[in-house]
Amino acid sequence: MSISRSVVYFAYLGDEGTEAGVVGQRLAFMRRQLRWLSDLIEASLDPIEVLVPYVAPRAWDAEVHDAITRHGFRIDPASIRSDRRNSFEYPGFRAMRTLAEGAAPDDLIYYCHSKGIVQLAESKMGLFRLHTEVGLTADLARLTANPNLTRAGLFPSRRGWCWYNFFWIKAGYMAGRTVRESADRYHFEALIGDYDDKEGYRGVLPLIDRLPFEDSGIAVKPWYRAEETASPALFATYRYYAGLECPRRLPHPHEALPASAVDHPER
Repeated sequence: MSISRSVVYFAYLGDEGTEAGVVGQRLAFMRRQLRWLSDLIEASLDPIEVLVPYVAPRAWDAEVHDAITRHGFRIDPASIRSDRRNSFEYPGFRAMRTLAEGAAPDDLIYYCHSKGIVQLAESKMGLFRLHTEVGLTADLARLTANPNLTRAGLFPSRRGWCWYNFFWIKAGYMAGRTVRESADRYHFEALIGDYDDKEGYRGVLPLIDRLPFEDSGIAVKPWYRAEETASPALFATYRYYAGLECPRRLPHPHEALPASAVDHPER
C-alpha cells in the first residue's frame, strides 16, 4: 500500500478585534508563504494535499479563503466555525489530529505554521522557507521503512519534539496524541514529544544533514538543545531564503550577503 503525504499549514492573522491594517499586512505575509508551499509541492510532482487551519476576523474570511483556494489548498472547516481568538497553535494541531484520525497509520503529515507573521519578520520568513524546503524535499525512506521512527525534523529535542514546530509525523502516532487548548504557547511545541522521556529523540529522524555544513554551521547530532539550533551561518541562510522569489538551493547562499546579515535576530 502506498503512503500518502499531506501538509497542514496553520496561519494566525489576528483575533476578532485585530485592526484591519494589521490583518492586511499579515495576509500578504501568509500569501507569500502559501505561494512558497505551492511551488515546493508543484516541483515535487507528488499528490500532496494541503489543509489550512487559520484564525482571522470573520470579516476577512473571503480574502483568506481566496488566498488558500487559489493554490488548490483546502480550508479547514473547523476554523470557519470556531471562535476567532488567539489560542496559539491549537487550531493547527486540532486540524492535524482530525486529519490523522482519518488516515492510514503510516501516512505522513507535514506540519508548518506562519512563522514570523505577527512581527512581519523577514528573518522568520527565511526560517519558514528553509525548514519547509528541507522538509518537503527530504528523502524520507528511513522514516517510512522504520516503524520505530514516527517523526522527522531539522532539530529533534531530547524529549522527542522538533524545535520551531516544523516536522513530519506519522498519522498513527499523531492520532494517539491528546490535543487540547492551553494557555502555554510552548505546550504545542512539546505536544509530539514527552517531557518524561529522555530518549524521546530516538523516534525522530534528524534532517539537518540535508543542509551542507557551510549553510548551517551546525553539526549533525541525534538531538539538540534550543540554543544549539542557531548559528551565524544559519541566520545568514535564513536571510538569503527570505529574499528568494521561488524555492531553490545554491551551494553557498551566505557568500553573497553583507557581513551585517550575519547576526543574531531575536528568535
